[in-house]
Formats: sequence, C-alpha cells, structure tokens
Amino acid sequence: MIIYLQQHIPLILGLIALAVSLFELLRSGQKILKIGLNGWINIIMTLLSKYIRPTNASHLLISPPPIAQKNIEALKSIGFRRLGEIQIKYPFQPPLTGWIFAHLERPQIQAGVAWKRIEFSTYFQDNILLVTDFPNGEHIEMPNYQSHTITTTVADAYRHHLEQITKFSLKYGQPHPLRNMTDYLHWELVGRKNYGVRKLQRWVWANIVRLIAFIYGCLVLILVPIFFDPQNIPVISHAGLFYSQEAVVYLVILLILPAIVASRYANRRAVQQTHKDSRMISKQQK
Repeated sequence: MIIYLQQHIPLILGLIALAVSLFELLRSGQKILKIGLNGWINIIMTLLSKYIRPTNASHLLISPPPIAQKNIEALKSIGFRRLGEIQIKYPFQPPLTGWIFAHLERPQIQAGVAWKRIEFSTYFQDNILLVTDFPNGEHIEMPNYQSHTITTTVADAYRHHLEQITKFSLKYGQPHPLRNMTDYLHWELVGRKNYGVRKLQRWVWANIVRLIAFIYGCLVLILVPIFFDPQNIPVISHAGLFYSQEAVVYLVILLILPAIVASRYANRRAVQQTHKDSRMISKQQK
C-alpha cells in the first residue's frame, strides 16, 4: 500500500489540486446561476443602454407601488411636482416604469423615482451631467459626469445635489431647465448615450468575466480528456515523468487556473471599488 502511494504521489497531488480547482469552478457557476435569468437580461440591457429609448407613458397615469409612493411624498414635501411617467421595455419582463418630477422653483433639477430609488439629475452645456442617488448607488467622478450617493434621507440627497449644482455652475454656467416630458426625454437620451454604461459597470463586467471564465473552464474539463493524448507528445512520452493520467490531470489544472484567477480577480476588484465608494459616500454625508 505504501509503495503504491509512493508511486502515485504525483497523481494523488494532482487529483487533490483538481478537486480544489473544480470546487472553485463550481462556486463560480453557483454565483452565475444565482443572478438568474432576469439578472442576466438586466446585464445585457445595461450594456445596450445607450441604444434603449424610454417612452412617454404619462397618459397611462400609472399608480406607483407603495415603496415608490413614500419617496414621491418626500419629493412633494420639498417642492417637486409631477412631470409624467416613462416606461422602458425589457424582453421577457414587464416594462420598467419611472415616475418623473421637476422642482417648482428650480426646474433644472429633475428627480426620477423607480421603486425605492430616487435619482436627482441636472444637465449643463451639451452633455455634462450631475447626478445624486438615494438611497444606494455609486461614486463616479469624470470630467463631464459626476454621480454621488446619499444614504440618509431624500432631503439630504436634495441638499447635496444643490451644493453640487453651485459648484458645477461656477465651471459650466447655468444648467438647462426641464419644464415638460419633451425636455426630460431629450436630456435623458443625452445622458443615456454618454454615460448609461457607467452605472453598475464594475458589476456588469465582473459577472461577464465570471461567465466567460466558467464556460472556458467547463470546455477544458470536457475537451482535454477527449482530445489530449500524452503519448503523442514526444517530450512527455520520452521523459517518462508522467503517466498518461497524470499528464491529463496536470494539463487540466494548468488550463483551468487562468479562469479561476480571472473570475476571482474580477469579483475582488468590484468589491474593492464598492468599499471605496462606501468610504467616499460616508465622507459626502459628514
């Protein structure tokens, strides 16, 4: 028994390493399945967001769900009035509805409500966009695009947006007013074409990398044992260092390793950026 184990140590170690690799691959697959069909549709739609046009659904007078109604009441209490509603059609899903508001005294500030989220937005010049999200979102700062997130109250998010408008106005001049749904749809399209893919970009690409890595890993597991014959490779066959089984096992591990590294790195990078955003959001609210 001991002699047998000694003779097969490379194979045993290879099988242990292969088991660990398979565990990592299956864990990645489990996370892919957890996203679900609707999640993957949303990822695809995010990538195609610059080509998607919302439609004016104001004539339908769609009633908001209770979770959105609470935010709508908060907006009305700080001076916002209804402009109308939009709908965005997704395949295999009901249309996504958004409720659009503009401030009575400051029509350059519009607020879009979708479920529990509010997005305050203001447009400058041709394509400069200022955004403040509540209660969740990202921290993005680019020369022509800024997106901050306030997690405390709707009023705090509105005050933060006003402060940012003051800063942007000094640099870019007065923002554009949004007095009706025609104005809103025009500037929404400008923002969507220029910056639509920026929102949630890190998680979109992290999940795409994970999916590609998983498919690649599965193909390695299926195709290598079928098509790889160590006896046909002179270096391996003449050296006699590996048995046929050992060569297949180690080749599978070697080829799967990049998929595991890519999947873990993409996820780790997205998590780190999210933590960085959380720190920046905390600073904004102090």
